[in-house]
Amino acid sequence: MKPSLDSLEQLSPRIVVDRSNAARSGIRIVLKPREDPQQILLPLDLTPLPPRVMLQVDGNDVIRDLEYVVVDLETTGGAPYRGHRVTEVAAVRMRGTGEIVDEFETLINPDRYIPPFITQLTKISPAMVENAPRFADVADRVQNILHGAVFVAHNAQFDHGFLGMELERCGMRLEGRTLCTVRLARKTVPEVQSRSLDSLMYFFGVDNEARHRAMGDARATATIFRRLLDRLEDHEVTRWKELETFLRRRARRKRKRIANPHPMPDA
Repeated sequence: MKPSLDSLEQLSPRIVVDRSNAARSGIRIVLKPREDPQQILLPLDLTPLPPRVMLQVDGNDVIRDLEYVVVDLETTGGAPYRGHRVTEVAAVRMRGTGEIVDEFETLINPDRYIPPFITQLTKISPAMVENAPRFADVADRVQNILHGAVFVAHNAQFDHGFLGMELERCGMRLEGRTLCTVRLARKTVPEVQSRSLDSLMYFFGVDNEARHRAMGDARATATIFRRLLDRLEDHEVTRWKELETFLRRRARRKRKRIANPHPMPDA
């Protein structure tokens, strides 16, 4: 005895019987695709947040008078829109004059698989994050250290995109000005060909015993950022609107670069 269509539907919730065009094309029986638990995102908590006082953005702001938060993240992969998540977050808040104001660091349970090559790079294993907080547990602390400051990161598009998506899952928004130390180094460090973090650490003589860990890289980036701010003054760039113009300006001529620069002594 052949099973009826109704019995097939009852047999498996993945079976879908399409009778919408039965007269012309017959009845279609298809299977729903299996959900990959690694790609399932946590439901968003859209509970309204209390209003925050946003600082007025002024192009005449003196760069040295602003506060900056240097952010570095470790993640399960390179694409947040494919479901990759944050495994570690670090933030160093500093004044434009160089003083450190606050620091925050934590491992994050990403609620998804960490590939072995990521563990090999970052030394962050599934066991390390098993009992770590979820991002939602620390979202308020993250937003608090970011509030009112310029978001700074080495390749800021990556960190800003990941952190913005994590905050959106918690019903929050990542707002404010952003500054990328890669772009800034291209304009202020013409002596080197590569503006990778390793190259700039070598050039400026910055030690980092925790490479590819969030706080190690955030502190190293903060040290490099201070040196880049000093170089901005050599270009007579002292205000935010001057910095925006400076970063958009094209170089008139190429300068000779050296592939393996010698470390630069401290001024």
